Amino acid sequence: MKNLLLFIYLLTFSSLAYAQADSAYINVDKVPVLKQNNGNVQKAINKALQYPFADMIAQNEGEVLVSFVITAEGIMSDIEVVEGLTETLNKEALRAVLSLKKWKPGKLNGEIVNTQLTIPVHFKLSAEQHDLANKLKPMYSNGKNPLFVLDNKKVNGLSEIEYFNVRSIRVIKGEKATSLFGSDARDGVVVIETKRGTYPQYQMY
Repeated sequence: MKNLLLFIYLLTFSSLAYAQADSAYINVDKVPVLKQNNGNVQKAINKALQYPFADMIAQNEGEVLVSFVITAEGIMSDIEVVEGLTETLNKEALRAVLSLKKWKPGKLNGEIVNTQLTIPVHFKLSAEQHDLANKLKPMYSNGKNPLFVLDNKKVNGLSEIEYFNVRSIRVIKGEKATSLFGSDARDGVVVIETKRGTYPQYQMY
């Protein structure tokens, strides 16, 4: 009987110790510090963020709140969306936050601890993006899929574009589009010319 009680006690103690080791503090004396971009979390997120094209066309904007834990080893874990928007914006917010890989852990009472953080990821379209979305939205009606031509090269759609680098955007429809770019342009074509040439992220057909 004594052996059984001792086993139960040890099991209970071990469970409590495990739970405490895996717990995370919200209020700490020193919050975790990002080791990238001079600790500027929002700058690092904005640098990594790519506006999902479908959300740009739909002009979906807002804020996604992402929660995660920075462990005592400076590793990110338990990342999740606590307040989201669309599925694609939520996924992009998670991807951008996951790019913040190197952290200095938080401290409480002079000891390094696991710390839970919640940060906003902002999705806001520029005036140029709104203008482009208004031009493209009619082209996506009834399941249509327009062709994109970036600096005279056909590309598989645009997931991101540096709008300050755009020289011009033209929308061509109908017979003129197919006569210039073939059957791929049957749903219309968006011709974009940049100031510095094709952004390396885009993939050619």
